[in-house]
Amino acid sequence: MVDASTATKWFVEETDSDKANLLKTAHETGRLRLMAPDLLIYEVTNALDYNPKMTVEDLVRSTRGLLELDMDLIPPRGDFAAETARIARKYDVSAYDASYVALADIIGTNCVTADGKLYRKLQGKKPLFLLSALGRGWDFAGPS
Repeated sequence: MVDASTATKWFVEETDSDKANLLKTAHETGRLRLMAPDLLIYEVTNALDYNPKMTVEDLVRSTRGLLELDMDLIPPRGDFAAETARIARKYDVSAYDASYVALADIIGTNCVTADGKLYRKLQGKKPLFLLSALGRGWDFAGPS
């Protein structure tokens, strides 16, 4: 599971873009299967839209590229939506951020974020890994 803070780094050069790209490449080569709530598409598009270096063409190309990755994008429903609400309230995080963590909980997988604030709020409470620690504290298989 990757959140929008990680996926955005696939399309703009930022700190830890190289680490985010390792996850993307692992997905493209079949080493792992990435998934996310379907709102990932809108969150990444929104983040890219705020980047002044992105032209309209870049934005459209990036959005299409994200869709072409063929990630498992999960719509909200039943238990997923309810768990999102519970996590958002319990940990004082946005419903957007909570949706990634809730889905990871339900599916029984880990979530990768580049959002340090989110990570600090949920560290040790949920299966959340900080992108910047890839290769130092965890790898694709989990904690190292």
